[in-house]
Amino acid sequence: MSDMSVEDQLSIHELIAKYSFSWDGADVEGFASLFTDTAVCRFFLNGAVTANTEIAGKNALRQAVITRAGFFRDIGLVTKHFMPNSVITSLSPASAEVRSQAMISWQMIDVDLKPRPVQAGYYQSMVTRTPLGWKFTSRDVFLNGVFKVKEVYGATQRPVVK
Repeated sequence: MSDMSVEDQLSIHELIAKYSFSWDGADVEGFASLFTDTAVCRFFLNGAVTANTEIAGKNALRQAVITRAGFFRDIGLVTKHFMPNSVITSLSPASAEVRSQAMISWQMIDVDLKPRPVQAGYYQSMVTRTPLGWKFTSRDVFLNGVFKVKEVYGATQRPVVK
């Protein structure tokens, strides 16, 4: 049994859901609001034992959404992050470790009739309770799969609509 309240557990699950929806929707401020000012995200791709990429701080997280999620949106690529199972381990009344399974799909508008699963793995996160609610302090992403649009769709990309 966890010494964490059911309300806190539900808030942490909501934080994880908001991560998926804000990234998939290229919601820059919504995404950044999920993290503390000094949060760090590290990405370990395809079995890497050292991080392939590290993003530190809210401004860098904002830029990641603008660059990557914005690029996807602009070319007509719909992403969906599915995080069906999470285990929360309370570390103190105001901090916890969270491990979430993940499956990510891509669907190119006007190309795909159904989404294509492209990545699977898990997220290992540290969260803390702040005056504004639960926030990520760190998020380590361990995914296997395809990460470059070209590898799935070749050079086929919709023109950028301004």
